[in-house]
Amino acid sequence: MNIAFFHELHRGGARRSANEFAKYLKRNHEVDLYIVDGKRNDNEKKFYSRIFFYKFIPEKWTGKNWTVRLYKDTVELYNLYKLHQKIAKEIDKKKYELVFLEPSRFTQAPFILRFLKTKKIYYCQEPLRLVYDSKIAIEKNLNFLKALYERLIRKARKTIDKANIKCADLVIANSKYTRRNIETAYGIKNTVSYMGVDSGIFMPSKVKQDTDILFVGAYQPVDGYDLLKKSLPLMKIKPKVKVLASEKEWITDDKDMRNLYCSSKIIVALAYNEPFGLIPLEAMSCGVPIVAVNEGGYKETVVDGETGCLVPRNPKILARKLDWMLSNGDILEEMGKNARQHIVDKWRWEDQTRILEKIMFRTSSKNE
Repeated sequence: MNIAFFHELHRGGARRSANEFAKYLKRNHEVDLYIVDGKRNDNEKKFYSRIFFYKFIPEKWTGKNWTVRLYKDTVELYNLYKLHQKIAKEIDKKKYELVFLEPSRFTQAPFILRFLKTKKIYYCQEPLRLVYDSKIAIEKNLNFLKALYERLIRKARKTIDKANIKCADLVIANSKYTRRNIETAYGIKNTVSYMGVDSGIFMPSKVKQDTDILFVGAYQPVDGYDLLKKSLPLMKIKPKVKVLASEKEWITDDKDMRNLYCSSKIIVALAYNEPFGLIPLEAMSCGVPIVAVNEGGYKETVVDGETGCLVPRNPKILARKLDWMLSNGDILEEMGKNARQHIVDKWRWEDQTRILEKIMFRTSSKNE
């Protein structure tokens, strides 16, 4: 098949998923990328047959200048709309058999879904959390006019996102949890195709385990750092904790990230209703047990009592579980081995891409 990929993602799990899917699909297919971003990333050339780059630099809004916010919600959004119209025409001209689209960092479901005539699959990482997730509430310190504006804009964003996603020929969810959320939010039936991990990069390494607990995320409430912060004083053991939470600390090199995982005895995954979560997969692939909250996509990847532990969102229970695991080296070692085998057996990118490929074949052959 000739396949076009489209995305306008920040670096992170979703962008990695696009690149990894493309890498394995390219073995048997032509895979081109159409990308909207502020600058080119030449490191991604290896994943695709060709890359078509469209420059789009959004205005930065820090939460203070509401004139900038108004511009972003009107003129900037319209400019993006017109750009997607242009890209759709260029994709359709090339007569691809299928277009595979990842979410937009600007609208969630991208505008381009409305304009494409080529068959299109939308890989929905999650519904628009801005309107569907109660954890992302309107700030309480806004005055009446700003709060009213925020409510109206969120309503408009919801309308845009829903109109866009309904234009997809098929919607794929990244987990069963996300599938249910898509059905609730949009009333759209969808199928599941999981993401994976490169077990040849993320693998056990004999580095010194000088960190007891590793947290990778942001200090924002949605990432669950507050739960770890509340649990640590309740532990009998005083663990050595490493928090990788600010943008300046983010590691972009996979081998460096692997060494960070391998230098830790336990990885905690505490995000609120995480749609899927690549961090647990990467850590388990390195042979490191996971302690995750019993929510969202974590329940589909972490095998409780075997590859790690699933716990309720309760600081006392989390503290007890971490104490127990850190006090039992044999259990940590066994869970680490189980975690690695679990990944090799089920969660490699190559295996997950085969599943996606079958879905693509079925979609492209319908009503030809």
